[in-house]
Amino acid sequence: MRILLLFPPIRESDNPRNFPHGIGMIAAVLRNAGHQVRVLDINGNRWPKKEVVKKIKEEMFEVVGIGGLITVYGYLKWLVPILKGINPSAPIIIGGSLGCSIPDIVLGKNDIDIVVDGEGEITIVKLIGVLENKRDLSTVKGIYFKDNGKIVKTPPRELIKNLDELPFPAYDLFPMEIYLSNPVVGIGRDLDLISSRGCPYHCTFCYRVFGNRYRFHSPDYIIKEIKFLKKRYDIDFISFQDDEFMANRRRIYEFCEKRNRFFPDLLWSCTGRANIVAHDEEIVKMMRDSGCTLISFGFESGSQRMLDSMNKMQTIEMMEKTLKICRKYGLPVPVSFIIGMPGEDEKSCEETVHFCIRNNIPLDSLMFATPYPGSEIFNFALRTKRIDKNNINEFLMKLGDARDFTINLTDYFTDEELINKRKEMMEITKENYRKFITEQEIKEKMRNLFGGLMDRIHLDEKDLEHRLIHGGISIF
Repeated sequence: MRILLLFPPIRESDNPRNFPHGIGMIAAVLRNAGHQVRVLDINGNRWPKKEVVKKIKEEMFEVVGIGGLITVYGYLKWLVPILKGINPSAPIIIGGSLGCSIPDIVLGKNDIDIVVDGEGEITIVKLIGVLENKRDLSTVKGIYFKDNGKIVKTPPRELIKNLDELPFPAYDLFPMEIYLSNPVVGIGRDLDLISSRGCPYHCTFCYRVFGNRYRFHSPDYIIKEIKFLKKRYDIDFISFQDDEFMANRRRIYEFCEKRNRFFPDLLWSCTGRANIVAHDEEIVKMMRDSGCTLISFGFESGSQRMLDSMNKMQTIEMMEKTLKICRKYGLPVPVSFIIGMPGEDEKSCEETVHFCIRNNIPLDSLMFATPYPGSEIFNFALRTKRIDKNNINEFLMKLGDARDFTINLTDYFTDEELINKRKEMMEITKENYRKFITEQEIKEKMRNLFGGLMDRIHLDEKDLEHRLIHGGISIF
């Protein structure tokens, strides 16, 4: 079948830097199944809406697939009528958290035909086969669909046991030079990879598309993909954007050993967790020796009471030990925080500010607590009637980047006070942020991190310093 896949724009205030792995994998499995696949990556190309309409009209398609985060729901509301107007007979399928976190709303409030629930690679191939042969949709596991105005849910599909059986994303269908020109967190030709699925933790603010069962690509699979990317796109840097890259110690050791053997010059970064790093200094040293230049953390709060209420499963002591370990090995420490969770008050905000000042951390990455559908705090917002359960559609239209205020989940602050408190906290920590080393020592640290790559890509050291320091990353 002729299948058109679309990826709506996200974080339009920022350059497109995160490759859309989900829809990239869907494109790959559909193409491998013999279908004709076209991708309109609206996010990567940042076409204006007039251009998007023009490009859709130029395509010949029998089925449409749209993926993305729930934050693109407002764009979806504009896009779906355009697609139906151009080709009314083409079924529209929605995947990713955009669909499976609120399937009843997506199907009930929009002219959408099918939602794929959770992991989509096997489901989409089965689904397209059923559509092609005009068979019964109820035979496909893992979907929601409309039947005479009624929403039908089929039995869930089993999770993919061996992720290594999946192909690499169909990189050639996307504007790769755009993504490679906008580094994720590294330098040079930096591309993000997602090497695992699921998160074993249960933070109340998080929605896990792939659940809590942790599954991962083997180090051999990762190395093969890196070989492909280096040969095809001459990459310099890999930014692992897993929900939790460090959840399996043995895999990290094996990956580092293979990286040293095959790509001794490849630099990389990853996500981590304070409760893991605080108890395993050895693994941080090994990662650093293997070209890791940065581990990013979600600290979320400097208040133990707030950490416990988020079910974060970490302590202030773990966070402080993590900072000391990373700094011992010269690693930058990018950390994110959240303001406005249920129970937040003046004292918890003060504790966060004092934590940052005490540990010399800027608060540039201070996000508003945002109840994304599927998360525990979304259910909290419904229970407390902060979100009208009869008008969820209106709330979804406002969802965007968590740097923007959407809703107040506290009982202590008014909306205006919460917005001002965030600004005040960021200003105080910025004023107290200290530089303990000289400009020459900063250069030496950057040289130790990035080595000869800085010379090869002719990176301006002042620009890199600005990204490291003022981008919310402390290198001290």
